[in-house]
Amino acid sequence: MATSPPTLLLSVDYEDWHQLVRRRVGASNWREAGPALARQTDALLALLDELGVHATFFVLGMAARAHPDLLTPIVAAGHEIACHGDAHLPVHTQTPEEFAADLRAATATIADLTGRKPAGYRAPAFSITASSKAWAYEVLAGEGFAYDASQHDSPALRDRAAGSVPSTTTPHRIDASLWEFPVAVWRTGRTKIPVGGASYWQMLPTPLILKGLTEAGPLAGLYLHPNELDPEPLRALLPAGATRAQRAQGRLREVQRNGARRRAPDVLKAIARRFELIPYGEAHERLDDGA
Repeated sequence: MATSPPTLLLSVDYEDWHQLVRRRVGASNWREAGPALARQTDALLALLDELGVHATFFVLGMAARAHPDLLTPIVAAGHEIACHGDAHLPVHTQTPEEFAADLRAATATIADLTGRKPAGYRAPAFSITASSKAWAYEVLAGEGFAYDASQHDSPALRDRAAGSVPSTTTPHRIDASLWEFPVAVWRTGRTKIPVGGASYWQMLPTPLILKGLTEAGPLAGLYLHPNELDPEPLRALLPAGATRAQRAQGRLREVQRNGARRRAPDVLKAIARRFELIPYGEAHERLDDGA
């Protein structure tokens, strides 16, 4: 009798790479819509349709306002819309009041463009830290979120909130109203190998990624960014007045992200052949109904 394949949770951190790069280097035009998100969205939706899977799109509020027409085809294709915050500011750098305001701004934008209030949240750069998680989860619950997907036990993250004991490495309740869905990490001995994000896939052979995901535990999380599915090379496209230092920073970002872009589609196809991929909201319904 055939057994069902293991299940992973598939998500997209939906943001405008050009906005974030421009802000990172201090360019004056960072609020302007970048030129690539539309083609990235088309490529992403085509790939997900080819694979026959649905994903959770953690939508950044400022990207949605800059590209108000792009959420419609995502919703029409049956994907879940969740929240990635509004201004892509690290949670731990905000006060509880500022964090709540950021959530409300993003939620209002998403609801206005889709008619849906998001149930899930992921912090920019997984920035709910050990020192901020108590109040951050309280704010999330208070704002009506049903689940969070911000815990990532990656050695690259400082002061990370993710736990390493079995009860916290798989989906678990934070409190009576809020679930946590951690990102996939392969723990082998004392070594922790992040295998859930496309930015890490460029550094590992595909067979090792698949083995790591098998070992990561049930309902481990995957995440991609639209720029990692871009069919064209990424260019920062800084304004004419950008300084030499800003251009150097932009080139570094291009090199970093183009490596992931070249690998991500084929790795995701290999993962889809081995695992069942579902949105976070579907996993939350399964767990919450059975709790």
